[in-house]
Amino acid sequence: MAKGTAAVILAILIIGAISGYFFYTRYVQGTVVLSITDPPQVQPGSGQQYDPSILHIYLTFATMEIHQAGFGNSSDNGWYAIAGSHKTVDMISVLTIAKTLGSARLATGTYDQLRFPVSAAVVTFSNIGNVTYSIPSDSLKVSITGGGFQSSPGTTVNLRLTLSFNNNEILAMNGRLTPHATVRILT
Repeated sequence: MAKGTAAVILAILIIGAISGYFFYTRYVQGTVVLSITDPPQVQPGSGQQYDPSILHIYLTFATMEIHQAGFGNSSDNGWYAIAGSHKTVDMISVLTIAKTLGSARLATGTYDQLRFPVSAAVVTFSNIGNVTYSIPSDSLKVSITGGGFQSSPGTTVNLRLTLSFNNNEILAMNGRLTPHATVRILT
């Protein structure tokens, strides 16, 4: 009788511990905060990031999503929104000061990529006004440096998206912009 009672109590404790673990790791979440900057890459001879005729580089992101590793890479599996729809950023305004795009609560796990469809890219020139450009595939997918990060309950991870463009490509006005992007964890 005592062995049977001890076995039931042990089984209840094990089930409770397993349930508590899954609750803690699934429902007590960590936080990720995403910011954007256009890193300084001074053009030779000018001392500036971009040609002085470039007043604004407006990018409109349809959404910003982060990928949980191990869930495949299809269009929907393992992707979670960080920033809602239609965020417009003037990349000239983030040359020296980063801008926060959004934040999200994430379940425990490893997160390894960021993707963001670019719905509009418009450059304003001082001499001719607005010129619309397209981004190859209209969407970017960038791996987080260092293999990503581990989200765990109660933690906050700050990610910095650095996005820049080639000055000569903008000035060529061929209708396309190829962004150079990286995502890194801020310490």
